[in-house]
Amino acid sequence: MRKTSLFGLVLALSVLTQCASLNPFASSGADKEVNTEKVAQTNENENPPRYTWEINEAIKNSVKKRIVVLNFHNRSQYGGKELGEHAAKAVQDSISKIPDFVIISEEELNPDESNLFQDGKYNMKVIFDKARARGISALVTGTIDDVRIQERGDEVGLFRTRYHSITAKIKFQLHDATNEKVLLSKSNTAEVLEEHTRFLASPTVESYDATRAEGAVSKAIDKVIPLFSQYAKRISWSGKIIKIEMNRFFINAGEPTGIVPGQLLKVFGSSEPIIDDESQQFLGMAPGRFKGILKVVDYFGTDGSVAILHAGAGFQEKDRVEIYSPPHN
Repeated sequence: MRKTSLFGLVLALSVLTQCASLNPFASSGADKEVNTEKVAQTNENENPPRYTWEINEAIKNSVKKRIVVLNFHNRSQYGGKELGEHAAKAVQDSISKIPDFVIISEEELNPDESNLFQDGKYNMKVIFDKARARGISALVTGTIDDVRIQERGDEVGLFRTRYHSITAKIKFQLHDATNEKVLLSKSNTAEVLEEHTRFLASPTVESYDATRAEGAVSKAIDKVIPLFSQYAKRISWSGKIIKIEMNRFFINAGEPTGIVPGQLLKVFGSSEPIIDDESQQFLGMAPGRFKGILKVVDYFGTDGSVAILHAGAGFQEKDRVEIYSPPHN
């Protein structure tokens, strides 16, 4: 009798087990795996991976750098000051097509009209100081070393056709304003051929010399611009603190420059010249002391931003700032 009861109990347990396996609401092994994946996804959403600063790297590359193109010094006998201004305008037109730069005019660099040009050349020490004070990252200078105009054609007749061969030699220099280094120094020569027909009573050919060289100068500059794009990548953006008010720091760069809220900025003290004591040779500008980091929180004006303290101390007005991109984790 006891054996019969035990057998009945075992049989009942077996039937219950089979019924449970047929229950459509029961959890299977596959469901457990799906639930495990869902839990893992939930935990991942609750604890997102640490920021790897890849966005910061993109921001660093998108920040626009301020650049000044100074009028070229014309050493040739043609064109005078106007030809040097034409050369600078040609460079500006080419650089304006590159989205990495903002053109600052020579007048903006030198609003007080102090004499930057002395003894046949620019006073670069004064120019670099002014450039850093305005948050300018790069400078372009140049010279028109030579212009030659050769002509041939008819000397008689009512209409006289002349053929001109204009050759221009220019020197182009790209400077990093932060450390005063010359990043690119290149000389180029270009030639253009022109045909000019004038009436007997029209102005002489010499009256056209001031503008005849413009085409050759522009052509010589066009040869340099591809190199400029290559070397310009070595120029780092820099700005400065223009005002400190309580716990707010005003930076001379904002949305048009490419600065965005949340961006971190490294802060440095004033740069210092390094001179070899023995030779008295100027070696370059050393970066100022690193002071800490600011965080951009807002914009102001046409191209300015407001930052707050992130780390560090001892910040002062005119301190230099750079984009801070921490290393990837």
